[in-house]
Amino acid sequence: MPSDLTIANLSHPQEIAFVSAVVALGGPQHGAAAALQAGYTDDPREASDVAERLLSASRIRSAIAGETRSRFEAAAPAAFTTLMNVCVNGRSESSRVTAAQEILNRAIGPIPSRSVAITAHAAIEELLGMLDKATEEGVIDGEYVVE
Repeated sequence: MPSDLTIANLSHPQEIAFVSAVVALGGPQHGAAAALQAGYTDDPREASDVAERLLSASRIRSAIAGETRSRFEAAAPAAFTTLMNVCVNGRSESSRVTAAQEILNRAIGPIPSRSVAITAHAAIEELLGMLDKATEEGVIDGEYVVE
């Protein structure tokens, strides 16, 4: 089954209604309520069994994942616009900086910290050498321990 299915790829109206309800309700954990909404049953006790059967179908799971991904992709421009507005018009400097960091993190990925913690019983020259070595090796956010 392709991993990029959405409800547009489903042909059965009840399956479309079920997938739409699962996504709208917040995920597969709400399968029983989605089965009731989609009209598979009127009995709440049967709804769990129906949901389990539907959610075990790879086509349905793929459609739920694809529909969720599609909705996130559709919402991304609005989220970006919101971050840009906070970045430019935020009331506090910290909110503007945080918004700018979020924009950069999503554009180029998080910038790793360049700090290194070294615990050693050695002469200062040895410690400086270890610090240089750790920097060259790219030890980032790690702990470089010498016993």
